[in-house]
Amino acid sequence: MQKFSNRTPKDGNFFFVPELNIQVLNQKASSLPKVLIETVNATILLLSKLDSEKTLSVSNVAAYLDISSVTLNKRLLRLVKLNILERIPFGFTQTNSLRISCYKFCDSNDVFEEVTIEQLQQEETKHLVKQTSAFKREQEKKLYKQGNYAPRPQTSEILPIRQSGNFLVEQCISTLKQPIQKMAKSISIGNKTEIKAQITSSTRIMNAEDLQVLFATYSLIQKYHENSLTAENPKPINRTPIHISDIAAVRGKSTGGNTNIKIRESLESIYRTNFEFYGLGNIDMNSHSISAYMRETFSNFQQCTPLSDVNAEIKGDDVIFGKDSMIYLIKLPDDVFTELLTGKYHFVFPQASLSAPGIVFSLYLRFRSRVKNTFSENLKTTWTALSKGSEFKDFKISIKSQILKVNRKLKNIQDSFAYSSYDEEEDRLTFNLWGYHGFICFKENYLSVKCHEKEMFAACKVHKNDSLLKNAPTVENYLRTIFEPELKLEAGLPRNISKLIKSFVSKYNVTYEDINEDLQLCVYSTERELYKTKVALVDHYHTDELIVQKKIDHDLTKVNFLCFKGHTITKSEFSTIVDYFGLDEIPTVAVTKFLTRFPSLYDDLVMLAVDGHASDQLIAKFENHSW
Repeated sequence: MQKFSNRTPKDGNFFFVPELNIQVLNQKASSLPKVLIETVNATILLLSKLDSEKTLSVSNVAAYLDISSVTLNKRLLRLVKLNILERIPFGFTQTNSLRISCYKFCDSNDVFEEVTIEQLQQEETKHLVKQTSAFKREQEKKLYKQGNYAPRPQTSEILPIRQSGNFLVEQCISTLKQPIQKMAKSISIGNKTEIKAQITSSTRIMNAEDLQVLFATYSLIQKYHENSLTAENPKPINRTPIHISDIAAVRGKSTGGNTNIKIRESLESIYRTNFEFYGLGNIDMNSHSISAYMRETFSNFQQCTPLSDVNAEIKGDDVIFGKDSMIYLIKLPDDVFTELLTGKYHFVFPQASLSAPGIVFSLYLRFRSRVKNTFSENLKTTWTALSKGSEFKDFKISIKSQILKVNRKLKNIQDSFAYSSYDEEEDRLTFNLWGYHGFICFKENYLSVKCHEKEMFAACKVHKNDSLLKNAPTVENYLRTIFEPELKLEAGLPRNISKLIKSFVSKYNVTYEDINEDLQLCVYSTERELYKTKVALVDHYHTDELIVQKKIDHDLTKVNFLCFKGHTITKSEFSTIVDYFGLDEIPTVAVTKFLTRFPSLYDDLVMLAVDGHASDQLIAKFENHSW
């Protein structure tokens, strides 16, 4: 009987592979069902991790396949029945073997041929499948024609995006393998404000793969309404037809079969997941506003219905509807739809990130929100943020296997910005996730990341000079100028907002007071300054980002442009002055105050703004000033 000294019952079931003819094994396994072939191949790939006694834990294979140990053990029992594996008698030198199984690949060439129901029915249903596919295509054309919808977008032209602003949902998804219906956690806005969140679902809470589908859906909705400009009705309607195949294409996946089923499941999960956020807020009363702890609810979809010619049916306590539908009609919350179509910019993501393993995508989003230059943290902090409810040991196994899976899973996508490697001796995982280079030391439970800024932008197909935010890949939303009047984004500030956010408006600038530092803006303020002020006001007053944005926009309508000798300085001309003297790092308000101090130089300033030429007197003033 074989004896093992390196293992104990705590290590669970394991493989014993003293020798193996891989060519013979592959030939034997070629006639097996697909899931069993995947299991055999995964075990072969992990043979490099055999210990000195030629053993490999079953848990390693389960983590690599991203399935539970229970599911894998069921597959292994099938492989035993098929004479691919055998359970051999063994013992541990330190203790009894208890109920642990040791699996060894069979030497015999006899393989039991398992015939599944699908195989028996395959020939019988082949012609029916062809008829059904043709029927579905005709139904899709009919539904588009009846709905007078705009053409489906060209997915090759689409960048994965989401709307601007904080998106708390990113911090509220589940990364657990098993579905859950209820979860509570603390999340943060910026570096200060903490919010409590209660997440519930009648089916299962959104996971990271569902978030990838949601971002693809946002991208398609925005692109669809670009196409709708050429349709008969140019007014944007918050009900958008989304095709399953288009979601798959934006994620870099091939459509059909299991992919379509998973996307439908994701859309259903997104629709049924509800969020309740608890924190300090301001409630508008009839004649005043009060500050109190309050609750706000949110859902990603107000409506998500499959378009189908087949009526719903009841099976037990469930209603089955749209199980084969390829088109879904999506209605977003009004504020999300408005921001998606009329916001100044959108955040952009690498296409390959939408097809990466879910936990890798969650890790990438964490880097996007936290890493400016370099960043490090204890791996347990990462675990708490990403995998609430799991065991730390399982999290370490999962994150290692899933990051390593990036090399294989993204091989069909032309993406050179994501790869990983593992040093077994150092127990150290090195990776690049779309410009975020780092490592995880599993011995010390330590994670370290550095942002390679140029590469981070390039991975999203955005040039830094074209991005409206210089610390995150963004693209300008040109639909803003077209749809903004229709949606009336700036119509009416909430009542009493001026009592909540205190500001002082002067001729050329507006000052926000009663916070850690006075923040000043003018009509020439940069996007970076506007964003910094908005974030500071949101953090300080614990109020909604859109409300703050409207307050800032409203205040700036009262501020004047600079006017010298009857000539109004435009934003472009102001940029000419700033660029000429290299004042990009100087606060814009400080520059405007300086320019208004010397009336005798107004003619020279106008000449510089219009013609791009500066007098010696003007140059001397700027060079002698202590900025």
